Amino acid sequence: MDNEKIKLTSSEIGSLWGEYINGTATDVVNQYMYSIIEDEAIKAIFHDAIQTFEKQKNQIKTFMENEGFPVPIGFNETDLYVGKQRLFTDAFCLNYLHVITLHGLLGHITAFSISVRKDLRDFYDSCDNDAKKMYHQTLDLLLEKGLFQRDPLFYAYDYPQFISSKDFIDGYFGKGRTLSATEIISNFF
Repeated sequence: MDNEKIKLTSSEIGSLWGEYINGTATDVVNQYMYSIIEDEAIKAIFHDAIQTFEKQKNQIKTFMENEGFPVPIGFNETDLYVGKQRLFTDAFCLNYLHVITLHGLLGHITAFSISVRKDLRDFYDSCDNDAKKMYHQTLDLLLEKGLFQRDPLFYAYDYPQFISSKDFIDGYFGKGRTLSATEIISNFF
């Protein structure tokens, strides 16, 4: 079906709006960090992130304008302070980009899942692919530099155990018990 005839839903417009606002906020931080980073490998990844968002931002603008909606104000260069004072180390910047990429992955897949129009699904699919590429880049560089903090190891029991009383729930908040692997995921993330 022709996308021109299918109006975007409120969820689709809301996801584009959120993508634009979140993206422009992140872009301002990325541009600041890019201006202070000294490590060339980290700087190159930030350059890629800035270029990738510029492409995505233009696509979002096109969607909004074609639907007759105003482009959100978002954040821009007036919100950017490029000074001589470093607020963050290069290692912090790389960790930040890795974490914000995880948030982007979650946001893109959520927006993808509520999008009906094919052009919008294709856009979020592309955003997801860009974020996965960035995830690999940041994680590989964090590992290479010895900066990645892994979650705790999990040691299995010799046999399966079953929850046999309400102490399992009470133990999390009061008496104390070993955390389950899925609880460790949530706490670490």
